[in-house]
Amino acid sequence: MLRNFLVPVVFLAVLSASLANTSTGSVELDEISFNKVINKFEASLVKFDVAFPYGDKHDAFVALAKDSKDVDELLIAEVGVKDYGEKDNEVLAKKYGATKDNFPVVRLFLKGKNEPIPFDDSQGFTTDELRRFVRENTGLYLSLPGCVRSLDKLAIKFMKAKGENRRKVLKETEELQKEFSEKEAKSAKIYKTIMEKIIEKGDQFINTEHERVKKILSGKVSDEKKKEIGIRINILQTFHLYDKQPNIPTKEDL
Repeated sequence: MLRNFLVPVVFLAVLSASLANTSTGSVELDEISFNKVINKFEASLVKFDVAFPYGDKHDAFVALAKDSKDVDELLIAEVGVKDYGEKDNEVLAKKYGATKDNFPVVRLFLKGKNEPIPFDDSQGFTTDELRRFVRENTGLYLSLPGCVRSLDKLAIKFMKAKGENRRKVLKETEELQKEFSEKEAKSAKIYKTIMEKIIEKGDQFINTEHERVKKILSGKVSDEKKKEIGIRINILQTFHLYDKQPNIPTKEDL
């Protein structure tokens, strides 16, 4: 009687654990499945970590996995490593420079490239930094704080245009700005200012401005100022990566 009762209870416990893993939006890989799976994607962001991860860094990674669920070209995956028993995935982790002394370690694997790109967490292991890292190295569209989809599309259109056509896109941006909420209007002002500066100073403004604001960010500034500068960097990145960006869906497309 007791045995018959325990079987379904154990089954439900295992099932619940499995669902908990899949609900994160990331895929669990091991030494057998690793190459088979990542080779199917244009880009794979993989976190090597302890077998049962927790904490702020893990939460940041999981948040990215959930946010990027509609980006078909991108795989978000985890490799859980055990330093006991059979030491599952330990050899695989060491191959990519990940050990229990430096977990979690994140690597970006690109199709056709032999070596992955390491994620530098010196600026913080946050969802936003992970987004910037993926976007910068792949060109895949991942919305960042301060960015607005419709304005990102106009930024790309602006960069691809020449001469007077850029002024036409600037005009579109000004017209669109009137329709936004107060929060989006603040972002729109940044897009508009960047367009005006590019028309005035040329495309090189993007790089010089990016370096300027990064230098400010590396100094002593308030948290509020850091947030403002971070938004400006995010928007600048859209202009900088215009030739890598695929078609950006609007809200209506999703």
